[in-house]
Amino acid sequence: MRALSGSPIMLSKRLLFLQVLLFLVVVVRAQVAIQVVEAVTSAPVPYAHIAWQPLGGGQGQIVVGSPDGKAELPLGPDLLSKGVVVRISFLGNVTIVDTLRSNAPRTYRMERASVGLQEVVVTGQYAPGAPEKAVHKVRVLDETQFKRMAANNLGDALRNELNIRLSQDNVLGTSLSMQGLGGQNVKILVDGVPVVGRQDGNIDLAQLDLTGVERAEIIEGPLSVNYGTNALAGTINLITRKSVASPFALRASVYAEHIGRLNTTLSGGGKWGRHDLLITAGRNFFGGWDPDQQGVPSFEPSPADMSRYQQWKPREQYFGRVGYGIRLGDWRLNYKGEVMDDHIINRGLPRAPYYETAFDEEYVTLRLDNAVFAERRFTRGRSLNLLAAHNRYTRTRNTWFRDLTDLDAILITAEGMQDTSRFTLTNLRGTFAVAPDSARLRYELGYDLNLETGSGDRIAEGGEEIGDYAVFASLEYLPTTRITIRPGLRAAYNTRYGAPVIPSVNVRWTLTDAFTLRASYAQGFRAPSLKELYLYFVDVNHDIVGNPDLNAERSHSMNAALSYRHAKDKGVYRSELGLFYNAIEDLITLAQVSTTTYTYINVGRLHTAGGTIGSSWDNGHWVVSVGGGLTARLDEMAMEHDEPWLLSPEARASLTHQWMTTGWSISMFWKYQGEVSAYTFENDGEVGRSFIGDYNMADVNVTKRFWEGRSSVSLGCKDLFDVQNVQATMAAGAHSGGGVGVPMTTGRTYFLRLELDLKMRN
Repeated sequence: MRALSGSPIMLSKRLLFLQVLLFLVVVVRAQVAIQVVEAVTSAPVPYAHIAWQPLGGGQGQIVVGSPDGKAELPLGPDLLSKGVVVRISFLGNVTIVDTLRSNAPRTYRMERASVGLQEVVVTGQYAPGAPEKAVHKVRVLDETQFKRMAANNLGDALRNELNIRLSQDNVLGTSLSMQGLGGQNVKILVDGVPVVGRQDGNIDLAQLDLTGVERAEIIEGPLSVNYGTNALAGTINLITRKSVASPFALRASVYAEHIGRLNTTLSGGGKWGRHDLLITAGRNFFGGWDPDQQGVPSFEPSPADMSRYQQWKPREQYFGRVGYGIRLGDWRLNYKGEVMDDHIINRGLPRAPYYETAFDEEYVTLRLDNAVFAERRFTRGRSLNLLAAHNRYTRTRNTWFRDLTDLDAILITAEGMQDTSRFTLTNLRGTFAVAPDSARLRYELGYDLNLETGSGDRIAEGGEEIGDYAVFASLEYLPTTRITIRPGLRAAYNTRYGAPVIPSVNVRWTLTDAFTLRASYAQGFRAPSLKELYLYFVDVNHDIVGNPDLNAERSHSMNAALSYRHAKDKGVYRSELGLFYNAIEDLITLAQVSTTTYTYINVGRLHTAGGTIGSSWDNGHWVVSVGGGLTARLDEMAMEHDEPWLLSPEARASLTHQWMTTGWSISMFWKYQGEVSAYTFENDGEVGRSFIGDYNMADVNVTKRFWEGRSSVSLGCKDLFDVQNVQATMAAGAHSGGGVGVPMTTGRTYFLRLELDLKMRN
């Protein structure tokens, strides 16, 4: 046998080199390479969070992926031989759970949490696209945000947003104002279809349940070119889920509040071949509440005393939705049908002198919505979208004379004590867009046909109708790759009013990779609704008569926003500065014409202006955002008396922290709403002013996820500061007393939510 050659020093160097090489091989083999990509596009998912834990117990870690979706897990053969559980998560995506037993490289494909559409915006856009690339500034509230806020309806989801103020009528429901303009100037859509059934000019947001809604898209400022009347202050579009990614999926949830609220929902669906089917159903129950009520309510029979009257009325809702989709070649066809039955009971106070009788009112609202959608994508960025929808809205009021000794009731047949109002909206809409990615010139052509009918005992002559038939067009010109200019026009024929040609222009300028500037100018037009023109609405608290001589509102609006977005190694930082200005002519509002009767009138000009500023940081573990805003109003009354602009400040903040490995998360929300002005009308018919005081709202929600994310338990508190009635300096509206509190919430409430989400793997 031949001896090793070389000196002892050379031999030692060779052994040292072999040891280092062996160490490097072991180190390399102890790293498991992970690649995370999107399921549809195969694009990298940046900053995905990868938590790992040995099956046999022991300390795990969290690794944050790189901007190109790559990560390496420090796992040696000893851990892998026993198995290591990995949990891959990223906001807006379905969490992936897997077990590693070797160091072979892995590629994981993440699906969007809302799989009907990708995480894109569609409202006012030529084609679905990322919010950062939209010409309009679009705020998106997705299912993740809904769950963090424990939001059950659209009103719950909007309560923490800047430039949006909510108000409450315990018979007419929850309404909003945006940019200092009332809810009658806000267009509310569901999948692009206008929501019918405004009471006192507003849509009751509590009737828009979020079950099956994957996101809400909010655009401030007029979209009158795209959506016509009502779209002066802004547009809110609820996008429902259209499909699921698995052959079968089931979701169930139970939500309860200690004051007597219980909501239960169930949805299921599946995908097979070219077909998608989704079915949703639920019940929302609220037993009513009064500020004098303490503790958990009892539903046992009780004496017929003064406590039967409740400030917040008992309410019960049943709702359901069915959606079916099919792909036929290049076409995608969808049908959606919705039904909602809403029942409110207004129990009256016992009547003097013996307090043995009372008047009770029942309000029953029935919504039936049907829509058919057709979509086709062509080559070179061309697309065609069509929809046909027919929505029906019926509201019935019955008044009963109740004997409180035996609870027998007699339906009162006297004039004005019973009424039923029926409204329908038929909407036909189509758009054809040509928007190639690399083209400097893009355009969209469309039509928007709307026919609204109203009938009932409280509609003039038993029935009326109003039609609005429009065509619209817009053009996008890109003089450079960083600048987009979009002018647009809408021409309409209104059967009641001479609708003007409405222009708009939007500009998007990408100043740098981080800064984006958006600016817009648009004219607006709002024809009075059938309710404002003809409805005669009377109950114990309301006496409102329509005015057929109203003029249409017209507006000029300007908006600007500077956005900053910077993706760092472990998160994304965003900030934004926004400004707006609106000038409205012939503003429509309620006016008092007798001691108890109000009607709609044109009160002249209104100017609103203001701005917002905000910042946020999101790294998956921490989601932090803060912001503030200021809204100023100058109306006809102030101009006549040389008064200054009336200012209303607001501020908000939210904080979410997630513990990925344990499944815990906590979310907190806070908003300060400053004093705001409103109109009141004196007994002599003169217009006066009222002020609704400022208040603070705060919510907290703690969630624990189980069973690899399939189930969760949430426990929290809404309205931590126990805001109930906000003080008003004098009467505001058709049914408030001077110097009384304006109802805002039911005060501090504690809630529990249980959720189950099951999917069958392909």
